[in-house]
Amino acid sequence: MDLLPLRISQRPAANTVGVARNALVRDLFVVFLLTACAAAKAATISADSFQATDVQTALNRAQAGDTVVIPNGSANWTQGVSWNVPANVTLKGAGTSDTGGGDQTVITDNYASGNALLNVTINSTGVFRMTGITFRSGTGSVKDNGTVKVSGPGKMRIDHCHFVASSAANYKIVAFWDAVFGVMDHCILDLTGTNALYFYNGRHGAGDAVGNYEWTLPTAFGSADFFFIEDNIINGDVPGGTVYSTRILDSTSASRVVVRFNTLYQTCVAEDHATGHAGNDRGTRAKEVYGNLATSSLALDPNFMPVDGSSGTTLVWGNSWDNVYKSLYRFNVTRKNNATYPQSPTPNGWGYAGTEFNGTGSKWDGGTALGTDTTKGYPCLDQPGRGQGDLLTGVHPNKVNNTTRTIYWPHQALEPMYFWNNYGNIVPGWGGFIISDQSGGRVVQNRDYYLPVGGVQTSPTSPFGGTSGTGWGTLANRPTTCTPGVAYFGTDQGSWNTSTSNPYGVQQNGADGALYKCTAPNTWTLYYTPYTYPHPLQTSSPLPMRRPNVYPNQRKLPKWRSSRHAITK
Repeated sequence: MDLLPLRISQRPAANTVGVARNALVRDLFVVFLLTACAAAKAATISADSFQATDVQTALNRAQAGDTVVIPNGSANWTQGVSWNVPANVTLKGAGTSDTGGGDQTVITDNYASGNALLNVTINSTGVFRMTGITFRSGTGSVKDNGTVKVSGPGKMRIDHCHFVASSAANYKIVAFWDAVFGVMDHCILDLTGTNALYFYNGRHGAGDAVGNYEWTLPTAFGSADFFFIEDNIINGDVPGGTVYSTRILDSTSASRVVVRFNTLYQTCVAEDHATGHAGNDRGTRAKEVYGNLATSSLALDPNFMPVDGSSGTTLVWGNSWDNVYKSLYRFNVTRKNNATYPQSPTPNGWGYAGTEFNGTGSKWDGGTALGTDTTKGYPCLDQPGRGQGDLLTGVHPNKVNNTTRTIYWPHQALEPMYFWNNYGNIVPGWGGFIISDQSGGRVVQNRDYYLPVGGVQTSPTSPFGGTSGTGWGTLANRPTTCTPGVAYFGTDQGSWNTSTSNPYGVQQNGADGALYKCTAPNTWTLYYTPYTYPHPLQTSSPLPMRRPNVYPNQRKLPKWRSSRHAITK
């Protein structure tokens, strides 16, 4: 029973209002004190030095809301640092606000171990931030789980950092695992050879480490449920080599990545490791690639292609990459044969896609399970242009479709890949193609993917007529009739781009846009609006009130191109 109203009711009426007011003031004061005390717990903890042992000590002292500072200087780490991150903690080097941070706090990997140099497990609540630190290759051993390993589930921001992956030992310079979403911004990545960022960030269910659960979820293009790589400078190099082979990222395990508004030099954007590349693992779930500017000196053989479409669904638009790549778009189904990865027959593996290769198909594929295309198996499990489907559980040889409880096609939705308004052509003289189709006929134009049609729309009928491909222009010029599957990007729609300064790609400063898909004859439906740019984590709220700093040894206390054209097959 609340005695306050009873005590008030027993007082004279003249005093009732005053007493109630006093009680309200008292309660508000208590709330203020509690809030202030909670905020005051946040501290800045400065490591005694930039050496691994001192950094580990400082991290171990961190509590929710704290900032851990690594001082200016350079250190050769010969041991790793591991940390379970409390909520809303910042790990901060001495870097500046310049892109890449200016190499003020430099950590070199001399750790003779296969374990990560920095291994962090972020909190499922709040946001972890890492800023102002340079990580460099040294004499360290190969680190198959990542030089910097980030595990989730949780959200993070990596900003104003510099990653120099000059040794093959650091081929996974940063690896993102298990539902890590957020943003990397204003960093510099100097990547040698095939060194890259690696993504395994699909969401997992119980007993699931390969992304089976993620494949049951909606694709949700334009949402926060991706890791965003934006506003970075990424450089590729192959010292002593003959072919540019660098790419920004390698993805698998139902990963979800957005690459937007970056400056790329001599590097591809993305490579998929599709289902069938290893054991029970699943391929990339979804990616968006837009607003990037790519250039190359062409001192060596050109990079092969900007975007690999070997798994899941993809949106690629508004990029500028003229005379950089041998081909532009690559489609592949890994399980079509054993050219890259041999397949074990079911139930010990996924099997081959259809009977075309060795006479034995797999019921993991729709064409085989449904009897509609036993030769190629189309639609194939997790192939380009496929999305949400049934949950798969277990591991081979006991892996099953959780709906049918048998080895059976998971009824994956047709979710085509769309390409539009990308500026540039292939490098001539290398025998390349706009489309490099290595799927053996399993990925088909105007069914599994839709290419740009002509240039910007000048009328409701030209150049995009609504019957095939993808068009773009003002909404007023969108065709009034359409064939199901085609799409149109309304350049004057949406309000997601709040920037006035992003100097990349085709999508101009402050411009917006939204994609409409023809979902039934002559019926346009809003399909995709890009996520807010800049990413909201770039402009996170200011830090709360802080108690005095704590030190570990204190035991008591390019310019826009005017020409735009599209690539057609």
